Amino acid sequence: MLAATAVLAAAVVAAGPAAAQDVIDIPGPQGPPAAGAPTDVQPGPVPRCERATIECVKRLARHLRAEWQRYDATCDHRAVVYYSYLEITKGLRRDLSGPRPGLVRHRRWMTFLITTFSNRFRAAFRDHAAGRPVPDGWRIAFEAYDSGDANAGQDVLLFSNVHVQHDLPFAMEEMGIATPAGESRKPDHDAVNAINLAVFNPIQDYISAHYDPTFPLIDAEPSPLDEAATLQLVETWRENAWRYAERLLAAETGEEREAVVADIRANTRFWAEMLAGGGIPGTRASRDAYCMQNHEFGGG
Repeated sequence: MLAATAVLAAAVVAAGPAAAQDVIDIPGPQGPPAAGAPTDVQPGPVPRCERATIECVKRLARHLRAEWQRYDATCDHRAVVYYSYLEITKGLRRDLSGPRPGLVRHRRWMTFLITTFSNRFRAAFRDHAAGRPVPDGWRIAFEAYDSGDANAGQDVLLFSNVHVQHDLPFAMEEMGIATPAGESRKPDHDAVNAINLAVFNPIQDYISAHYDPTFPLIDAEPSPLDEAATLQLVETWRENAWRYAERLLAAETGEEREAVVADIRANTRFWAEMLAGGGIPGTRASRDAYCMQNHEFGGG
């Protein structure tokens, strides 16, 4: 079976020593804090967030809910992506609007980062819908959503791969990764891992009940790659994103930066091809039928 666990296991096996040397920069999370990051790059206004208030995150959540409901209405496979993103955003919103200290210390930076990060995925969806070219990682994900036989676990991970490993480094390059005093913002970046952990089970329960009954296999017992390993993989991708951001900010010439961009795109393409491969014929039809039978449309 090519359920989410099997897809992930295949990806990890394929990313052995030789492949890892080529495309994977950091083998795991919890690397050392950033050192020597430039302090002249600081967060500031971005489209859809002129001032870093909680309204920026609420605005994003409203957009995600509207798009989720739109795709949900036809059982479009993008619905699982938007639902997952919505629940993670709600988790971030709770932390950023809650009492201090929360998981995230530098709330202004995180608010601007969340917005510019989400602007990038919105641009990718818009470009694909208009027939404009998108990076390979996004192209492979959209092909799976449009006509592939991927399961819901693959769909979510295809999105996570390209949005985290491709979009996030550029967003952090734009917002900076150190305070004006030179303090690393890495602890706030890592705090998002705890938020992802807190919302994972509710996301899993909803997707498996409404969109794809194979989704719980990502947490099946006994499993070579269970929920903890799945979250570990996403944390690894987030660690890679931070390291790519360091390299982007450290680039001294246009040629150096383009080399980093090429590495980012090769890495996300590698993972996208791995995750999208091997879909079981008929999965799309069975998922669509299950969706039609097992949920109330419009976010019910």
